[in-house]
Parts: sequence; C-alpha cells; structure tokens
Amino acid sequence: MSDSPVQSTTPDDHTVVALTIEAALLPGWFDAVQKVAARFVRRMAVVEKPDEWIVHCELPVVKAEAFRDALQEAWTAYNADA
Repeated sequence: MSDSPVQSTTPDDHTVVALTIEAALLPGWFDAVQKVAARFVRRMAVVEKPDEWIVHCELPVVKAEAFRDALQEAWTAYNADA
C-alpha cells in the first residue's frame, strides 16, 4: 500500500459535495437527490453502508449554489409528501 496521496480526477473548476442519507430516508430521498443531480452533476458516486448512504456529487463550482438550492427545494417537497 502506498503512502502517496490519491490523485484526484476532479477538474480544478469543479467541486465535490458529499451528502449523507440515513437509511430511514431510503429509497425516497435518494431518488429525489438523483433527480436533482441529473440537472447539475458531472458524476456521482454512492457508498452504501447499512445505516446510511454517502453520496458524492462532482459538479462545476459555478453550479454549486444552484445545486444546493435545488436540493433544498426537493427536501421541502419530499417532507411535504411524507
């Protein structure tokens, strides 16, 4: 195993937003996150753990605020339906 850091393939003008989704919110909230991500995200990775999923979304820095706003709107709608 190497001690050197892992090289990132994320372009300099992109950022990675990490979200944690508790198991109690699956799969509904994850589905909502995917719909939002489809509009903004370059690529997405999911780590599935027993109690939560960790979602990494890579997107252009210029879209980060709009992405967060869209997630907030989706969260409000998700809670209204619950």
